[in-house]
Amino acid sequence: MTSRERLLAVIKHQIPDRVPVSTYELVGWKKNSWENSQSSYGPIMDYIREKTDCLYMTGVDNINEYVENHTHIKEWKEGISTFMHTTLSTPKGDISKLDRFDENINTVWNLEPFIKHDDDIDRYLSIPAELLPVETENLKMQDTLLEDRGILLISIADPLCIAAELFHFGDFTMKAYTDRCIFTKLLDKLHEQQMFYLEDMLKKGAGPLFRIIGPEYATPPYLSPELFHEYVCKYDKKMIKMIHGYSQFARIHCHGRIREILPHIMEMETDAVDPVEAPPSGDIELKEVKNLYGDKLCLMGNIQLRDLETLSSNEVRALVIKCMEDGKSGGNFVIMPTASPINAPISSKTDRNYRSFIDTALEYGVY
Repeated sequence: MTSRERLLAVIKHQIPDRVPVSTYELVGWKKNSWENSQSSYGPIMDYIREKTDCLYMTGVDNINEYVENHTHIKEWKEGISTFMHTTLSTPKGDISKLDRFDENINTVWNLEPFIKHDDDIDRYLSIPAELLPVETENLKMQDTLLEDRGILLISIADPLCIAAELFHFGDFTMKAYTDRCIFTKLLDKLHEQQMFYLEDMLKKGAGPLFRIIGPEYATPPYLSPELFHEYVCKYDKKMIKMIHGYSQFARIHCHGRIREILPHIMEMETDAVDPVEAPPSGDIELKEVKNLYGDKLCLMGNIQLRDLETLSSNEVRALVIKCMEDGKSGGNFVIMPTASPINAPISSKTDRNYRSFIDTALEYGVY
């Protein structure tokens, strides 16, 4: 089987020739990605291109013309950090946020969110929905480049993801618990927006696999299973139904403690879930999830990044063998890390351990 055939088989709940091996956000064929621009990552990225099955993480720009025309950015440097202050002028007044980017670290630090007070919620809700059709030419070019070496994995945020990231995290959880009416109003607005972008993508042939991000913001201990159902299932189930309506596939991305919310994930009728984290990062073992839902749900995970960064190669090998023992039987399993390195240069230990992970997965993954 080619990598494309192998990945399509597993998300269709068929048994491929071997367990697909993914390196998550280290995408070998995404030539303009951060990791592919770092010289220290060159050797391991070559190995990934040669050996693994590419889930090409990508997406499209979701543009609100009003936001584009009413956003002002001020940027400056202090040492190794770049600061970006963004002001958005809404019909009811300005809201602003402050982000920091550090050299050789592939992440964004949000220092000040858009919503700091209740008045900011009203301002955000007043933003007109001047939504523009999405451009999917980049997806077509990426798919052509990828050929049979994998499939596109298109990320789209659910309403909760966008809403949570408008607040400081503690403020988000308090508002979600104490003011369901206004929080639901915010989610409703965001859901209408995201469904517009999703349907436009689907009409233009986007697929085959969509990665819905955001449910992890509602997992215990942050929110209750009841609120997970109210703030995630209500919206994401409609997104997944639309994806299925165009004969494409959906994957729920949800870190953390998923034991109590797995029935809700199953209710949404998703095709796959990642990263299925065992304790202490999560609260349920891969083997238990496999026994409960492995005939209906493709499980993607669950090698922890910290283990790839800190353990010996032999210890990584043992972890991969256990993952195969717990997840391989009957198909419906893609082995991959739960996250990817964000620092440069990559350490020699992490490089070696990625090779050990890949080699062991290929050795033990054959059906």
